Amino acid sequence: MTKKITISLPDDLADKAQASGNASAYIAEALREQNRVHSDLAIMADLWGPGWQDDITDAERNRAARLHAGLAEGREAAA
Repeated sequence: MTKKITISLPDDLADKAQASGNASAYIAEALREQNRVHSDLAIMADLWGPGWQDDITDAERNRAARLHAGLAEGREAAA
């Protein structure tokens, strides 16, 4: 089942969603990804306790961001 809604996005995000060819699918996937991230963070908090991320260094955060960007680029290239 689907529900039609109207949303407003900043110009850069609206352009990216429209450029995808299917803005609805693009936004739905972004929301699903956000749900996965929140779920994963909750699992980590259950495993290692609250504040588990406090010991993560800026270098580790930067490395994770670079890895994530590379994975995202790989997904776009495959599409």
